[in-house]
Amino acid sequence: MNNFRRYWGRERGFTLIELLVAMTIAAILMAFALPSFNDFTTQRHMSANANVLISAITYARSEATRVGGMVTLQSVDGSEANNEWGAGFCVVMGEPGDCHSALKYFYLDGDVTLDAVDGLHMVAALSFNSRGMLMAGRSGSVQLCGQDAGDDPGRVVNVNVVGRTHVAQLTCYP
Repeated sequence: MNNFRRYWGRERGFTLIELLVAMTIAAILMAFALPSFNDFTTQRHMSANANVLISAITYARSEATRVGGMVTLQSVDGSEANNEWGAGFCVVMGEPGDCHSALKYFYLDGDVTLDAVDGLHMVAALSFNSRGMLMAGRSGSVQLCGQDAGDDPGRVVNVNVVGRTHVAQLTCYP
């Protein structure tokens, strides 16, 4: 019984050395995890912006089929050759026109560029007919890239003639 009191009678806890060792191990693990977390947040940012474009295309297609007429997804400012869609985009009824009478606006989050390539190069508007198909009858892609090489990989949103989209990774800064 005497040994029992002697053992449990002492104050229990960690020594200063044990706490320092535990904090050192935690700091080393965090040093490895932080760059991975930064890459993770950058990639989620890219995916979120690609999803904004896909949502806009899907919305324009569904509105065209709902109203039974032409609906256009157009760039707010398509004057920049390598960033036609980067300033944002809107959905309007009928022919491309003024975004002031838009059904809905879409804006990107952060410093990214949206460059139309392939069959959509220098195209700042996508019009959909009452069946949800592209009026131009051509497919193409829109490349989403960050402002610097640290944002790689980017995304490419492919739009086919039927108006459906497909997203893939893109190496913006090889």
